[in-house]
Amino acid sequence: MIVPPRLLDELLDQVDRRRAAHLALDFTQHLLEVQRDEVEVPVRAVCLEYIAAAREAIDRGEATPRLLRAHERLYEVAARSEGTRHFLARGAEPTVQAVRVGCQRMLEGTGAVNMRMSYQLTCQDIARDIQSEMGRWCAERIGEDGDRGRAARAARWEEARRQVQHVIATEPFPYGSLDGRRFSMP
Repeated sequence: MIVPPRLLDELLDQVDRRRAAHLALDFTQHLLEVQRDEVEVPVRAVCLEYIAAAREAIDRGEATPRLLRAHERLYEVAARSEGTRHFLARGAEPTVQAVRVGCQRMLEGTGAVNMRMSYQLTCQDIARDIQSEMGRWCAERIGEDGDRGRAARAARWEEARRQVQHVIATEPFPYGSLDGRRFSMP
C-alpha cells in the first residue's frame, strides 16, 4: 500500500532547501484557499502578501523591505487577545509558520523576530501541520450523525495525497540535468 504521508516525506527529503521553502508556502496558500470563507478578508490579504514577500526574499536570499513590511503588517492586522491570551487570527498562524521555513534566519538577522529559534521548521513540519488542520477543519463540518474521526483521517489522507501530487508536478529531477539539458520524455 502506498502511504501518501510517508511518500511525501521521502520526496521532500530530495528537494533542495529553497524549493522546500516555496513548497511550504504553496501548502499554506492552499489551506488559505480552502478555508477562504472562514478567514477574515483583511487577514487573508495580509497572509497572501506575506507569502508573496517571503517567496521574493527566498529567491533573493535576503530579507527584503517588502518582507519586513509584510511581517509587521501581518501582526498589526491578525493579532488578537482575550484577557491575557494572545494569538493570531485564523489563517495567520500557518502562514507565519510556513514563512519561517525559508525566512526565519533572515528575519532574526534584521531584528524583526526577537528571539532566535533553536529549531528550524522544515517543509515536512508544515505539510504535517496542514494535513492536521485539514483533518480538524473537515471533522468540524461533518454532521452530528457523522464519524468525525473517520472524516478527519480521510481529510488528512487526501491532503497528503494532494501534496504528493503537487511536489511531483512542480519539482524537477533532484539530481540535476543530463549533460546540461533538462530531461524530458519523448
